[in-house]
Amino acid sequence: MSDVRETAARADESGRPVLEMRGVRKRFGAVVALDGVDFTARAGEIHALLGENGAGKSTLMQVASGLYSADAGEVRLGGRDARWGSAVEARAAGIAMVHQHFMLVPTLTVAENLALALGRRGWLDPARLAEETRAFADAFRISIADPGRRVEELSVGDRQRVEILKALVGDRLAPDGRPHPPALLVLDEPTAVLVPDEVDVLFELLEGLAARGTAVVIVTHKLAEVLRIADRVTILRAGRVIASGPAGEHDERSLAAAMVGTNRDRLPVAGSTTAGDGVAATGARGATGATAAGAANPPALRVDAVSARDARGAVVLDDVSFEVRPGELLVVAGVEGNGQGELVSVLAGIGRDRLRDLRGCVEIDGRPVARASDARGAGLAVVPADRGREGLVHELSLWENLLLAEPLLDRAAPRGWIDRDRAMKAAAGRIAEFGVQPADPLRAAGALSGGNQQRLVLARELGGELPRVVVAANPSRGLDLAATASVRARLRTLAEAGAAVVVFSSDLDEVEELAGTVAVLFRGRLLRASAPRPARDEIGRLMAGLGVAA
Repeated sequence: MSDVRETAARADESGRPVLEMRGVRKRFGAVVALDGVDFTARAGEIHALLGENGAGKSTLMQVASGLYSADAGEVRLGGRDARWGSAVEARAAGIAMVHQHFMLVPTLTVAENLALALGRRGWLDPARLAEETRAFADAFRISIADPGRRVEELSVGDRQRVEILKALVGDRLAPDGRPHPPALLVLDEPTAVLVPDEVDVLFELLEGLAARGTAVVIVTHKLAEVLRIADRVTILRAGRVIASGPAGEHDERSLAAAMVGTNRDRLPVAGSTTAGDGVAATGARGATGATAAGAANPPALRVDAVSARDARGAVVLDDVSFEVRPGELLVVAGVEGNGQGELVSVLAGIGRDRLRDLRGCVEIDGRPVARASDARGAGLAVVPADRGREGLVHELSLWENLLLAEPLLDRAAPRGWIDRDRAMKAAAGRIAEFGVQPADPLRAAGALSGGNQQRLVLARELGGELPRVVVAANPSRGLDLAATASVRARLRTLAEAGAAVVVFSSDLDEVEELAGTVAVLFRGRLLRASAPRPARDEIGRLMAGLGVAA
């Protein structure tokens, strides 16, 4: 396939097509994912691909990158037929994709994953691999974790950065030993776990690649970023192209209108009258701290002097203490990999076997939380940072995943055994309420798009009776615009209804919109800002560790 790669790489310094897709159709059972889609990515351009969750964006790019075969239509790379037999063939031809669901080998180290991408086999010197990996990362100005750490030990943010680096390295090196950039680079939600400074670096990198002739496609929901970096934009709705053309012809309002059309999102938005079974909504924006009644109450959640090390002995939590009262919404900002995952696990009573020297205590209404059953029994709802590994069982159906929450299971099994009809009815209600698509309770959770998997987790954790405590890690990650607004409104509403809500977020927009009180987690330490709702610049500085003593 090297001739195809070279043809694509030379495909036009002035903007002739690198990737051409015409009339592409793809069906999964009764679900039409792509319905006659035309799409073109040009050399030297950055092309944004937009649409609501389930619109077909990821599926289209997975067809382009060889993960799926189109049922009908034409795919050409560099003017030549590109009916790939596998993703390996597509990669060899010069197509690299950074997936929303990571494609790394979890039991291998960072360096070994890069070596695998380069096609290296057999015994390889770990020290040399680590040195080479650092050189690649430095060349692309990507901050990555220790090259010798196994991927399964990394945070979501660290894994995403490794994925980006793996895609940029490609499957071979240039004659001078430097990474050979791909002819087509596709990134699915690449900035979801990056802070503003890292986004700036990534965009500078993408603009440099485009200047060298690479065609770049970004799948995203962040419209401000689209208008900042994209040359062209294509919008999908229900598997069809709604609009395509220069990005400069649009603003955020017109892009959002084209994405949503006349459809109304299926989740309640700010101003709606309900936010789940038995929870009255007020529609108010920007929950403040504890309510007057809540401020006089004892904390619903108390975290006292929690410290821990990871399996390698590194400190991941360093004397973390805080309290959250009923009606209070605390936002803990931070760059991924600063202890968020470990702290969420401790709060939920899970993953303690992965931590060493765990000290301190967690209490809900004065009851110690040492295991998951303690947390659930005390009324905790938790949205984990990694929906793939911790939020869902991919092999189980939607309705079975929803039953993993005890209140819904109790409703479906009132006599100790599951009433299937009752369970399906309850699950269908949650699926409809949270807009999970396809709305088929029998569908395997692993077959859903990333955004719809997130909706499923939210439906299970936030759709029932009012929890006593809510812990949500990056709850809007992967969601489209309407669903993002709806989830944030729901979290505010839960706080206003009396729940103690803690949101961990690496998205400064989310931090600003949600925050009643803000703290920052940096290198396992909880940092307090100068005010309950600090300025965006101060939050960003704390997230970056600026002004923090070593």
